[in-house]
Amino acid sequence: MEDILKALTVAIGKFELTGSEIRIYSLLLNEQLTPRQISKKLGLSERIVREKLKHLLELGLIERELINRGWLGYIYRARAPKEGLESLLSKMEEIIKSFEREAKGML
Repeated sequence: MEDILKALTVAIGKFELTGSEIRIYSLLLNEQLTPRQISKKLGLSERIVREKLKHLLELGLIERELINRGWLGYIYRARAPKEGLESLLSKMEEIIKSFEREAKGML
């Protein structure tokens, strides 16, 4: 059971947002931007911005669209707060159900 609780703690930790991720999400609520534009507006390295965008995408808080402006790239926008929260809660419920099944299998 201890292993399941440790794994659950790690899984739930993946939902934690850093200060940079919150700033990026807040910025994207107002406008659609490329990673480079986000980097310049927030004073963060583009590499860090891309890492944070990946995490926000995984959580379902933002969306991206492939664009072609003489170059191929992505433009990012935030999902509405209600949609983002629903996505987060849905993912959390999936994880909890998975751990409940594992715990029942151990009993």
